[in-house]
Amino acid sequence: MEYNIVVAPNLETLATEVAVLFPQGWKLKGGIIEHADGFSQQMIRKASDKLKQNHMPLPHAKQRRTKWIE
Repeated sequence: MEYNIVVAPNLETLATEVAVLFPQGWKLKGGIIEHADGFSQQMIRKASDKLKQNHMPLPHAKQRRTKWIE
């Protein structure tokens, strides 16, 4: 089991930094904590989640069809 604490000066930066960790198998643990240096969020990841992430195929982007009106 891995634990991580993300610390940021404001909520926008915290959300951005946390969003980067989601594709790596991290999950939120608890709520957002406010302290003197800004805000922090606890995150958790199981070793098995980390291994599963490496073997998952990337989803293919759907090609959008557009019809032009002349």
